[in-house]
Amino acid sequence: MKLLILSLLLVAIGSCKSGETTTNSNSVALSASRADTTTGTQTTPHDPCLNLNIATTEELIRLPGIGEVMAKRIIDYRARHGRFRRPQEIIIIEGFSERKYRAIERMVCVE
Repeated sequence: MKLLILSLLLVAIGSCKSGETTTNSNSVALSASRADTTTGTQTTPHDPCLNLNIATTEELIRLPGIGEVMAKRIIDYRARHGRFRRPQEIIIIEGFSERKYRAIERMVCVE
């Protein structure tokens, strides 16, 4: 089931990147940061994000909807499977819904 969800998520992400006809606040922010990286200038995001690959339990708990159990699952998943390549991959974790991800998507990142 999780594999199916991940596959659908990756297909959706891929189709968004290939079309890029719709815009939302996330795509605008991503486009701006890409433009700055191509010029070689260092940019800083408006709001600092929490890096899912190095976040501690205490940092994860500060996110809305993330309690101690979910923070532990995120860290355990990271320890077993390695670094997250995209923030959306967090949806794979048991008990973590797309709705919960949407609530925190602007607060998390991966580096």
